[in-house]
Amino acid sequence: MSVIPITVFFSLLLAGFFVALFLREQRRHRFASSERDSLLPLADERPAGSPASPAIAKSPDAPAPGDLYF
Repeated sequence: MSVIPITVFFSLLLAGFFVALFLREQRRHRFASSERDSLLPLADERPAGSPASPAIAKSPDAPAPGDLYF
């Protein structure tokens, strides 16, 4: 029995398996990568637009961030 046909068969089987997994991952539309997933534990818990706490609210007469003082 020749080893080459068996090797080619298993090589094609593995290649088809990895292509199927790749296409399945692309269809999930997760838009993530291993680099992004590894940084997720370092992400902030609260959304960027929310204030730090409700007690620290700006008063209506507080200066805007771009105001100049003379």
